[in-house]
Amino acid sequence: MTTLKAMARKLGTNGFYSVYIRIVHNRKPGYIKTDKIVDAAHITSNWELTDSVVNEYCAILIRQYTDRLNRTNSSLWGVKEVVEYLMKTDEEVCFSDYATQHIDRMIRSGHERNAKNYRLAVNHLERYLGTNRIMFRHLTFAVLKRWIESLSQTNRAKEMYPT
Repeated sequence: MTTLKAMARKLGTNGFYSVYIRIVHNRKPGYIKTDKIVDAAHITSNWELTDSVVNEYCAILIRQYTDRLNRTNSSLWGVKEVVEYLMKTDEEVCFSDYATQHIDRMIRSGHERNAKNYRLAVNHLERYLGTNRIMFRHLTFAVLKRWIESLSQTNRAKEMYPT
């Protein structure tokens, strides 16, 4: 189980304390630095924050981190892996790479015929979008609907590719 808490940690040369999110995972602590700072008047003796604006910001950040952790199985990770996972927030996820990995898994498990159909569908979608690096954010309802409409010349492709 992972717990997250906002706290002040280090006194800077400017007289302000840096604000961190403390992560405790499997009884091991880890820290993620935020861009917030507080003065000594806004921390308690056990490093807890009393500044309402900073607390609100950290609560939103903790809520986002908790949501991400709840969507994955981190039980076998160490605290270092949890911190690394939470720090990678802006990473783009490539649909093309994922599809290639999935197709390779299908081939290894003996489903070559289905893998071939998936490969044809992904290749066609890549040609339609004009790139071989389709990101998940590109796959909106409108884009997929127009792609399916473009398949109207061939009944088989229109039936099989979207599935």
